[in-house]
Amino acid sequence: MHQPLVLAAPVPLREWAPDLPAGDLRSISLHWTGRDYESVFPAYHFCVSRPDDVLVTYTHDLHENMRDVRLDPSLPYAAHTRARNAWSIGLSIAAMRGATPQDFGAYPLTEPQLDGLCQVAARLAAFYGIDVAAIRTHAEAAVDDDYFGAGGADVRWDIARLRPSPEPLVPDEARTTGDWFRNRIESFMARAR
Repeated sequence: MHQPLVLAAPVPLREWAPDLPAGDLRSISLHWTGRDYESVFPAYHFCVSRPDDVLVTYTHDLHENMRDVRLDPSLPYAAHTRARNAWSIGLSIAAMRGATPQDFGAYPLTEPQLDGLCQVAARLAAFYGIDVAAIRTHAEAAVDDDYFGAGGADVRWDIARLRPSPEPLVPDEARTTGDWFRNRIESFMARAR
């Protein structure tokens, strides 16, 4: 239903200078696509692709989430986080196809992608005046809304873990990883001031 086309050609992160629309956006949700390093997913506003020389792709109009999407869900919007899409930006890393908490598979998250996601989030947060506390992973939302976990179609764990581990996946890990992202994003925001 909500399958928009890519809005602009992918841009190398170092050249990314989006013409952002004015409006009210209050939070940012961080994800991975669950696909390969090249495939972007239209449920997000921006996707960070490629494992090394990161590209940023604008995949959904930010205007469409500058409202309470629950009032008319038939209108297009980026449906990135269950029940949390109103006034919210969705960002994603193109990676993690076939991943489990114990084995990230052939398309694991990479350091350049993680930094790229944090840089994109920092720029958007600064532009829209979004407090770093309002930047959360999908896993943190899933913990709060009781659908956290791996191995099922109705559960989510992106991004609860940055490295594969044989240890059981637990909600506290999602919070710790969210804190890592917020600290990293805040450091990029501080550099830009």
